[in-house]
Amino acid sequence: MSTLQFVFGASGSGKTEFCIRKALEEAGKDLNHNVYYLVPEQDTLAMQKRIVMHEKNKGKGILNLDVLSFQRLYYASFSHVNKKVPKSLDEMGKIMVLSLVAEKLNHSSSLQYFRGELEHLGFLEECKSLISECMQYDISPTDLSDAAEKTEKKLSRMKMQDIALLYEGFLQWLSEHRKFTEEGIAGLALEQIVEDPSLENATFILDGFTGFTPSQLHCLELLFERKNSILISLEIRSREEGNLYDKHDSSSLFYLTKDAVESVEGLAHQLNVKLLPAVNLNLFDSISGEKREAGVPYPRFRDIPVLQKICDDFATGKSFSSVEQGILLREAPDIQREVEDAGAYIHHLVKDKGYRYRDISVIIPDIESYRDILFSRWKDLQIPFFLEEDIQLFDSPYGKVIRSALLLTEKDFLFDSVFRYLRSFPYRGKEAESLLDEWENIARARGLKGKKAFQSLLDIPAVVKDGTAGGESVREKKSTVGEDSTDDKDSTDDKEQTEDKEQTDDKDLTSVKEMNVLKEQYSVEIKVLCQDLEFLFHFYEENADASLLKERMDCLFRLLQNTDLAERVEESLSFLDAEGMENRRESYHRSIEEIHEIMDRMRESLGEIPVSKKSFALLFDLAFSVEKLRQIPATLDQLVVGDLRRSRFHNPKAFLFLGLNSEFLPAPPGSKNILSEKEREFLRDKGYRLSPLAWEEGYIEKYYVYKAFLTPSQELYLSYPRALRDGKSGKPSSYILELKELFPWLKASYSLKEKREIYNEKKAREELARELPAMCKKRIFQEKLELEHRFKTEAFSLLHYLWNKEEYREKVEKLLDALFFENRKEALSTELSKALYGETIKGSVTRMELFTACPFAHFLQYGLKLKERKTKEVQAFDIGNLYHKMVELFFKRMLKSGNDAEFFGEKMEKILKEVIEESMLDPQFAVFQEGGRNQYLLRKLSQNGKRILWALGKQLLAGDLRPKAIEQDFYFEEDGLSLRGRIDRVDSFLTEDQKTLFLKVLDYKSGKKDFSLKRLFAGLDLQLPLYMDYVLREEGKKHKDMEILPSAMFYFTMDNPALPYDPEKDAEKERLKALKPKGLVNISEESLSHLEKLDAGESLCLPVQVKNGAVEEKGAAVSKEKFDALLSYAKKKMREEHRRIKAGEKDIFPMEEGNEQTACSYCPYHSICGFDENIPNFRYRRLEDKTEEEFWTEILKDAEVKMKEEGKTGAKAEQDSEAKQETEAKKKATRKGDE
Repeated sequence: MSTLQFVFGASGSGKTEFCIRKALEEAGKDLNHNVYYLVPEQDTLAMQKRIVMHEKNKGKGILNLDVLSFQRLYYASFSHVNKKVPKSLDEMGKIMVLSLVAEKLNHSSSLQYFRGELEHLGFLEECKSLISECMQYDISPTDLSDAAEKTEKKLSRMKMQDIALLYEGFLQWLSEHRKFTEEGIAGLALEQIVEDPSLENATFILDGFTGFTPSQLHCLELLFERKNSILISLEIRSREEGNLYDKHDSSSLFYLTKDAVESVEGLAHQLNVKLLPAVNLNLFDSISGEKREAGVPYPRFRDIPVLQKICDDFATGKSFSSVEQGILLREAPDIQREVEDAGAYIHHLVKDKGYRYRDISVIIPDIESYRDILFSRWKDLQIPFFLEEDIQLFDSPYGKVIRSALLLTEKDFLFDSVFRYLRSFPYRGKEAESLLDEWENIARARGLKGKKAFQSLLDIPAVVKDGTAGGESVREKKSTVGEDSTDDKDSTDDKEQTEDKEQTDDKDLTSVKEMNVLKEQYSVEIKVLCQDLEFLFHFYEENADASLLKERMDCLFRLLQNTDLAERVEESLSFLDAEGMENRRESYHRSIEEIHEIMDRMRESLGEIPVSKKSFALLFDLAFSVEKLRQIPATLDQLVVGDLRRSRFHNPKAFLFLGLNSEFLPAPPGSKNILSEKEREFLRDKGYRLSPLAWEEGYIEKYYVYKAFLTPSQELYLSYPRALRDGKSGKPSSYILELKELFPWLKASYSLKEKREIYNEKKAREELARELPAMCKKRIFQEKLELEHRFKTEAFSLLHYLWNKEEYREKVEKLLDALFFENRKEALSTELSKALYGETIKGSVTRMELFTACPFAHFLQYGLKLKERKTKEVQAFDIGNLYHKMVELFFKRMLKSGNDAEFFGEKMEKILKEVIEESMLDPQFAVFQEGGRNQYLLRKLSQNGKRILWALGKQLLAGDLRPKAIEQDFYFEEDGLSLRGRIDRVDSFLTEDQKTLFLKVLDYKSGKKDFSLKRLFAGLDLQLPLYMDYVLREEGKKHKDMEILPSAMFYFTMDNPALPYDPEKDAEKERLKALKPKGLVNISEESLSHLEKLDAGESLCLPVQVKNGAVEEKGAAVSKEKFDALLSYAKKKMREEHRRIKAGEKDIFPMEEGNEQTACSYCPYHSICGFDENIPNFRYRRLEDKTEEEFWTEILKDAEVKMKEEGKTGAKAEQDSEAKQETEAKKKATRKGDE
């Protein structure tokens, strides 16, 4: 007859010690009697070591004592009966089978609820997990179908029926192909247990389990039937013993223990198993067997008695007021400081208390939030640690190359996929990395995509159909792709960028030259790079011809072999040792073999299945996301960092529990995406029990936290951060509050108030950088020279220590330079300014405006010639250029035909279409025809163009002025200054008497642009005035007998604004108002009459207000006198800026315009200048805050002064001329007399 005995005891009471002694005792009685010590899978190795080294194991052997997990017991049963263990279908294989079943069901239209989800990787993975869960809990497809019929909710019924169909199809496929899952192998193993003679009349000791799955209970059932003695240790504290066998609920702290007892005892009663009296280690000592004395701590807690109180009274409402040692609670401002403080504490334990690193364990509930900080900070602290987490294969170097190669062939050599592949290779060296950077810039500027484009750029031989390289190299051909991006980066001045673009060389020819330079500079590296790509092209061609999975797999194996990827990965892993990441290096090394095994299994089990390139790539995504690699500690003397549930810690002396923040614990409920909580509850009510519900998980988590608190034997360190990674503040976990309720004296120490530990030179530098600024504020010293002689504070001691070390002196000097850095005004020398800019400052008006906005940005762009990385993508200025081109061609046609009204009538749409087609012939707009997205954008821009031309037509036809010039050249030449540009449109009107010519200038803008006196006064809005001044002067030269008058100058925003719907307003008028140009209008009566026939109220085409039949002189409406003064002032500002540029000014002094708009807002150079208002002398230059009247007063005053100066200069010139003429006359008279 079989027997069953329980061993009960709280954490630390000695349950494992009792079980080991019992196992050794039973094994020692008779060597022919088998003893099986069953523990969870992750405990097997540690338990073997513990039993071998136990003091009672005199022979230090375990001949008839096996330490196994349930899974290992299953596999052992096959060998005991001389049967081969069938190969199991791994997690990836399950998903693949499910995808085949789902595809078949989808074709037959059998699925109702999940029909649209079948192609999603996440759904298949969730479905696989649910089916595995059903198999583990012994729920069949029929059970799910029966449950579906019993629910009244239609959607739930459809969902369960679909899952039942998928589940049934999955089992059917396994049966047809004679494949097994891990759960299926467990079922087969149970059949072998019945036949295995070694599993009869044996002793089984189960230790370390918190509960049992249905499969494990079935195994116990079979063992009970074979006359075995079974001893099971379970955790429960003394105050819970009284209700151990009572009806219990899930909210109990020891619910798992009580549920396990109920399940196992139920089996024992069914099978008439003899139940022996339970061993209660809460009352008796695990070694001597004697009764425990009251108040004496359990063996584990003898050096830290405070944990005995946690063990007995946690979460009971009890409290203890007397202060005890052993628990340290820390609060840190953030996660980084929390990790640093924990590292300092570990150093204290090792260096001051003599601990070994293996004596210390760390638990973190949310490892993801801590991982990178742990590796960064503890590496600096030289703390060896093992992070107990699985590594996903696609994070390994080998997996990254495979995934990127498959993605590249699937995406057909798109730009990003090519460089993802090249950069996924193990570290190539600095030279090769520099080559890749340079090559990527060239390829990005050309917008390369497609295999042939990359072949031609690198001169790689084309691959012929037999998979070999043949034929002559494909040479670069001149292409019609767009020009380079421009020097002028003003986002609102697209036209000037086009002018700069027209002056550049052909992009393809330039890139060929650049590639030739690279080939000379990096001859060795580019040879390897070309070879990698050439092998990839072979793989691409072979993979395109393949159809079966095994054929594609063979192609991939050849690629890996040709590139020597495994050897290159192995060579690259050595740097991980230097980084203190031996565990990670070992895992990456094992990942190569693991990936090869996956590929072999895929080929063997699924090789004959036809798969597309996309499905083949998806298969690897599935495999790499599901298959994880367990890490193995590289050395023994290192601390273990684990998570709350999976990790097992074996008697650490010190235990650190980090991350006790309310955001991490209690953990937010995990999502079970396929079956909702209510549907799981429904299944449970119908007798089909699955994994615990979300609310039950919360109570189970509390049990694991309780066990974690009781893990150490000497030191318990608890900590939590106040701020999380995202900056969000957090509170201490509710478990901390329960501890404080138990121990009212437990207070958190605050790391900011405590002295930081310094244990190496790097930490010393960090502390020095932290402390010196504070000391400067206290005026402890004034000059750097004093630093060596001041040692009164810790920071000065650190400074002195590091300064006297030769290897750190340079770093300390840099630290001091940074500490005393100020933004000082330093101009370029005259010689250097000439060398950078030349004798003549050349450019556009935009260049002068950029200098005003920020002299340093001007210096970087025009002096150092820094540019943003070139890309062949549609940029904002490309859209502006296209708008400009459309409008330019449209008006040129109109100017040629001479029929204004016809162009803005019915024919406008047809003409616009022709204009767009003509625009597309320009190489710079080729990008709009590449790809569906850009073509869609072109159609949208065409629709906007129609609205733009409509508005321009309405504004033009409202007055008498007509286009005189389209894209008129602009020139401004003075001593040392040469500006170029193009005026978008010049309109004119000649009066009937042929004596007066009115002129209007329009400048098109793709971004929102308004004319501002405030900006012009500062030197930012010079473009319109300078253009108008140029047009007036040029026309004056041509028509000296006419009066040339400015009528208006405008910015017109090319846009199609969305307007709020208002049925009471005229939509056409509202749209015209929204598209009204911005600028200045000459309000003389004759000028206004030719611009628009104005009625009372607001003008539809001009930015003016009409009151009492006249236009008020305010805002955009100005007199002729003001107009002239403004043009004069603009030229003055331009000359000032020219002088400052020549003088070498390059201050970091950006302009701030208000409304959070500054010169830094869209500046590409912000990372270079490091502008920061917190640094001395870094500040914005703000626009002068004056009224409109004050600005005009200044401008008119300046014009008056200039007129006086010109008058004096004119009078003096006249006097000089008369004197010269008189002198010449006297000379002539003298010559006559001589004759």
